[in-house]
Parts: sequence; structure tokens; C-alpha cells
Amino acid sequence: MMRKKETSHLFAKDITGDIVKGRQEVVINWRAGQLLMDEPTFNGGKDIGPDPFSAVLSGLVACTLTTLRMYVRKKGWDISDIHVAVNMQQRREPFQTLIERTIFFGQPVSDEQRERLLYIAKNCPVARLLQGEIIIDTDLSDDKSVRAGRGTYPPIDHEAAAVTQDYSEQL
Repeated sequence: MMRKKETSHLFAKDITGDIVKGRQEVVINWRAGQLLMDEPTFNGGKDIGPDPFSAVLSGLVACTLTTLRMYVRKKGWDISDIHVAVNMQQRREPFQTLIERTIFFGQPVSDEQRERLLYIAKNCPVARLLQGEIIIDTDLSDDKSVRAGRGTYPPIDHEAAAVTQDYSEQL
């Protein structure tokens, strides 16, 4: 059975964030709770939560570990201890980001397992997201209850919206 290509929101409810006057930290609201994010002290924050870069890299660590755990369980392999370390470098000209990731297994793994686990890690969903083309479409709105991608400014290009609507109806 062949599946149609489709584009849809990953989350039923938007992830949102708010700042309060006079405070550096940001409250992020996600489907089941809140997360406090902050900047390090050298950037004016109190370092009481991860900064945005740490949050992105943490997502990669979590996804790598979760994906590897699922694969190890599926294969029935006796690999219970996995450690992932990540860091990043940025070059200014030309702008480029390098994310470095190292994976350690607490048990001996065969060369065949090692090769397969490396492939699985390189293809975990967050790694694929970060390695793929990312477009950030940003709008402004006068109403904070408006869903992501549904802002009121800039004005809607009705011709482009019609093409998008026609495409959506064909799926």
C-alpha cells in the first residue's frame, strides 16, 4: 500500500512561550506541562533552565537514546547502558553549524551491531530534522490565541493561499 505524501502539524496543540516584564527566563507550554528556559549568567540570565541551544541539543540526545533503546529491544540485544554526548561549533563566515555526537555503549557490541546502531542513531527523527531543509515561516498576530502559521501580518497572499488550499484538498 502506497501512502500519499502529506504535510500536517506534528502537534495537535501549539508549543507556546511567554516572557514577563523584568525577567529573562521564558516559560514554554507544551501538551502536558511547562518548561522553564533561561540564559546563562554571562548572557544576563540566572541559568535556572536550559538555554535554547541546550534545549535543541537535549532533544537530539533524547531522540538518539530513545531510538537506540527501541531498536535494541526490538533486536533483543543485551545492551542496557548507552551514553550520548553532544556539543556544537559555529562558524560565522560562511555561517555553518557543526553538531558533534559521540555514543558510548556500556557493554561490548559486535562490529555488525556497532554498524547498525550507528546507522539508527544517524537516522533518528531529530537528527533527520536537523539535517534536513528547515523553513521557518514567521507571522505576527494581534491575538495570542491564533495557531502557529495563522498570523495576521504580513497580509495574506490570496493567490498563494489558494494554491496551498487546492493542494491540501487533493491529499
